[in-house]
Amino acid sequence: MLLGYIFEVVKNRQVAEQYLVTVFNDAANELDEFYKPGVNAFCRLQLMARKKLAPFFENTDGYSTTGEVPDNTSLGKNKFIKQMTNEQQLVFCGAHWQGKTTSKIAAELGRPDDDIRRILKECFTIIRSSK
Repeated sequence: MLLGYIFEVVKNRQVAEQYLVTVFNDAANELDEFYKPGVNAFCRLQLMARKKLAPFFENTDGYSTTGEVPDNTSLGKNKFIKQMTNEQQLVFCGAHWQGKTTSKIAAELGRPDDDIRRILKECFTIIRSSK
């Protein structure tokens, strides 16, 4: 399941497998995190994978937090991202892939924090309602 999650991002099986190996290698060094009360192992692994994938998107040609996600990137090929407006893409990618807080995104875009939360909710609605 984690391999599928990573593959959906990188769109290359070999690269996805390399990221998966890296995540599990790092997991061995963080075993104590997995035993904390209330920690879901899969969610923890997914978080680790997301952190590993963040530089992948920051270094993707043409992508920034101030512009549109280009179609030639892995993000641009994502069926959910394609359905979002430019503003929704910026907010969702900033929060989900880059791990930014809503207040940090609000400051970068010069918008109120409530607007960013509303936009993020719209993004989740798009993802939930997509087939």
